Amino acid sequence: MRKKTARGAREERRESSPALGWRVEPDPDPAPLPEAPDGAARATAEDLGDPAVPDPSGAAERSDEAPEEDDRPQLSNAALVLLGVSGGLYLLYAWVWLSWARYYAESNAAVASSSGALGAVLQQTVFWAAPLAPPLWFLAVLLLNRGSTPRMALWIGIGAILLVPLPVFGGGGS
Repeated sequence: MRKKTARGAREERRESSPALGWRVEPDPDPAPLPEAPDGAARATAEDLGDPAVPDPSGAAERSDEAPEEDDRPQLSNAALVLLGVSGGLYLLYAWVWLSWARYYAESNAAVASSSGALGAVLQQTVFWAAPLAPPLWFLAVLLLNRGSTPRMALWIGIGAILLVPLPVFGGGGS
């Protein structure tokens, strides 16, 4: 291996320049860009504000500002963890409701048949819609509370209490 020398003894770097005898000049007639397929007017590099082409009118504006960012605030790490844990909890709720709906399908069909045509349809709809409630609640909270993390956390907590699968807590005897 080579031993590295200290840079302190060297001269300061000079600004880069072309080799002796060479000059860098802008192209006096920039080539036009290829024509757009929809027949739009062709633009030259000068029209597009190419920095290599000088602006003859001197009307070029320089913008030293940072590019515009999204106006919505970013979620914190705690909010992302809350969303992940509560999303998993809501999926667990949906799975439990679905398993209980399958378990009680026959007995529910017998009860629904004795309640008339409209009652049977409504009872079956509500019975099988219960597994969809947790994911729909979670998505609604996400979409309706985009800008406010505390309000989102509040509604996720309310949903976690309201959507608890009641058959798990002993409500569902044969």
